[in-house]
Amino acid sequence: MGLKPILNLKEHLITAAAMLWYRLDRRHREIARRNLEFAYGAELTPAARERLVRRVFRHFVLFGWEVLELLLAPMSWIRRQVVVLGAEHLAAAQAQGRGAIIIAAHAGNWEYTVLGYGLLYQPEAVVGRELDHPWGRALAHYLRERGGNVMVDKQRGLKAILGQLKQNRAVGIVIDQNTTTAGGLLVDFFGKPARTTPVAALLARHRNIPVLPAFSRRLADGRHLMVIFPPLPMEKTRDAEADILRHLQLQSRVLEGWVRSCPEQWLWLHRRWKNQFPELYQ
Repeated sequence: MGLKPILNLKEHLITAAAMLWYRLDRRHREIARRNLEFAYGAELTPAARERLVRRVFRHFVLFGWEVLELLLAPMSWIRRQVVVLGAEHLAAAQAQGRGAIIIAAHAGNWEYTVLGYGLLYQPEAVVGRELDHPWGRALAHYLRERGGNVMVDKQRGLKAILGQLKQNRAVGIVIDQNTTTAGGLLVDFFGKPARTTPVAALLARHRNIPVLPAFSRRLADGRHLMVIFPPLPMEKTRDAEADILRHLQLQSRVLEGWVRSCPEQWLWLHRRWKNQFPELYQ
């Protein structure tokens, strides 16, 4: 069997699996629908919104297939599947010797690009929550550390992050998930207040750590793109709280722009506005 029939079979399988998941998983189907209606409002017609929901499901089925690649494929293959733009921005930031914070999102296949960046350039530290199940925890560590990256337990907090920064490492933190009231600040996201982690902004304000957005996207040819942007400016005034909030709002604005450019590849299945609008998901 040639390569083309195999690829066609893969496409059919992914499409069928996505449709089956979409039909069976009412909970996540409704979360995606309500998120999109809440975020876009009249910008999307009901038909366009429904088409987008289906594309989101397809994206994450394909994401699962690609995770198998990350677990099983040779490193040489994975390296060829990743394209990085803006690596010079991170190199320049780390040349200051204080490490760097990479603010990331659940967009594209972030697992693929993070692993690929570690293989193409240098290992980095990835902040994440340890999974409860021991097998899942071991699998997550293998996936994220296979290429030399280091996984930092989110529960260990700021102390663990500072330890990595002292080694002049880049530390990746996702900023697109809902947090508790105590753990986040409210900033505008798609025109609605969303609770967001301020860790990167705090480090930028009080430790002069450069903060760079780095977001991912799957390309039409199947490869994975990571774009690293220049550091976000931290304007320091006498009002530290206002400085942090302003920086955090800038982070959110950059993230929203990326999501809008390719909305089917973002995690609309997550209850992003649960903290402020719990009734949205009832």
